[in-house]
Amino acid sequence: MAMDYHCALTENGSFSGNDYIVPDALTTEYRLCFHAAEECRPGLVRILEMTLPEDALIYCEGYQMLSLTAGSFGHPRHIGRIDETRDYRLYHGLEGVLGSNFFMFYADERWHLMGATSCGETDIFFRKNGNDLEVYWDLGDITLKAGSDYEAEYVCFLTGEKQDEILDEYARRISIRMPPVYGARASGWCSWYAYYAGITEDLIKENLNIMAEDWPDLEFLLIDDGYQPFMGDWLDRSPRFRSGVKRICEDILAQGKCPALWLAPFIASPGSRIFREHRDWFIADESGEPLKAESITYGGWRDTPWYLLDTSLYEVREHLSRMFRILRRDYGVSCFKLDACFFGAVPGTVSRQPGVTWISRYRLGLTAIRKGAGADACLIGCNAPLWPSLGLLNVMRLGDDAERSQERADLNSEMLRYRYWMADALWTMDPDCILTAEVGDREPPEAAVRVMTAQAFALGGLLLLGDPLSKANLPGGVRFLRSLLKQNPERRRSDPLNQALTVFRNARGIITVFGGGSGEPLALYQGMYRIFAGREVSEEDRVPSGDAEILIPPELSRSFRESGDTAGRVGRAS
Repeated sequence: MAMDYHCALTENGSFSGNDYIVPDALTTEYRLCFHAAEECRPGLVRILEMTLPEDALIYCEGYQMLSLTAGSFGHPRHIGRIDETRDYRLYHGLEGVLGSNFFMFYADERWHLMGATSCGETDIFFRKNGNDLEVYWDLGDITLKAGSDYEAEYVCFLTGEKQDEILDEYARRISIRMPPVYGARASGWCSWYAYYAGITEDLIKENLNIMAEDWPDLEFLLIDDGYQPFMGDWLDRSPRFRSGVKRICEDILAQGKCPALWLAPFIASPGSRIFREHRDWFIADESGEPLKAESITYGGWRDTPWYLLDTSLYEVREHLSRMFRILRRDYGVSCFKLDACFFGAVPGTVSRQPGVTWISRYRLGLTAIRKGAGADACLIGCNAPLWPSLGLLNVMRLGDDAERSQERADLNSEMLRYRYWMADALWTMDPDCILTAEVGDREPPEAAVRVMTAQAFALGGLLLLGDPLSKANLPGGVRFLRSLLKQNPERRRSDPLNQALTVFRNARGIITVFGGGSGEPLALYQGMYRIFAGREVSEEDRVPSGDAEILIPPELSRSFRESGDTAGRVGRAS
């Protein structure tokens, strides 16, 4: 069955019988528009339908980082641990929702994309209903006066033979509406996967000393979740940090490293001082009491229940600006990992300030954080709503949390393969930490370590180690990782070499191969062929599609040979 897509457009580019998607006079894009004949609250509006063949390949992003959809239109496949309708209770409970903000499919030997190029107040989402793809525009609780026109987001329609070219063009159009603010391609150490919420002042000092002595190319030290007494009280001292986080940050700076700090700025737990003293700063339920996140969406992962700060309020934004100003000016923190960002933009929540949608509320909050942290601060988004964050975050986490398991490494590899086009286009990428060492009873398989390392270098963004530094144990030796770290500031996103996006090469000559189950040693490479002991390559040496290795450029291989490390042998660091 052929797709019924082009018939949605008339010859002059306007939509036949559609009052909601109108041509923009200055561009080839369209604007979402609603005309109110009488005073109304439009809420959820179905703006477009198209019939697609069952075997059409699809790719659709989720509202937030933990979900995307691929497969075919007849058999969609959710990629990620969560189903946004079931687990996060999004999209008004409608069944068959595939995702949010952009959708692309392959039919009639061409790729087709419909996507939002702005996301300032409202969003769109896509639903499969039988053979039809339905597009909805969610206006939230916006109220329109009689005779008024409400113009919101821009959308574009693209079609072409090559998926990569369409995605790059889409990213270019987004960057015009929502100009990106890239972050530094820095490397560092993160405390979370080494100690989780059990982090202490002494453990930070121990790893700081190792960084200063043995890891000159690790630039920043990220103190993750666990330093604070309660969610929401980010400046208060906890018993685990008896000297206070400010003193630890001073020690980090004194050792020539940059302090970085984890915060979840849009939530608070019931024991926190901010919640006890300012209950009127939080999103309210129908009875006027602070709303628990679990009553409307996923409830959070620790120190729950979580309550949601209402950043439509001036007082709340001033609180955020002041807090980040103190952390930047007095603590010396210039890099902030902002986690649980989704809870600043939970669909369906109503702002105390009338007319402020959950998306515009979230963007007001991020703007207030930027005001305090400074224009040159690096803001890393994590567990964030994707399109609502455009233009406001320097770096974006686009995969699930790392784990010391092959299954999670492979899941993240798949998610990041679909999202590789966002790197260096919408954000600098954060592929999460490389985990190499046993912690507790979990030791990462060697192939999983290769996958984590490969994807970090292929995507060209942050590069973080997540082990206790005394245990870091990369296949190929710690010297190998340190040699690669030296190249970090100059890395850029790799270019895909095949349609499956399993092999990447970047401008520095490093090739990375995604996948799992590799038992092959490190080797020299020429193109897509492995070279051992200088013999000529043959078809038998072609890199298999499922491999996961870091491929060494010649200039690096010479330094390894001179230092006693051979490219054809895998060494476990002692």
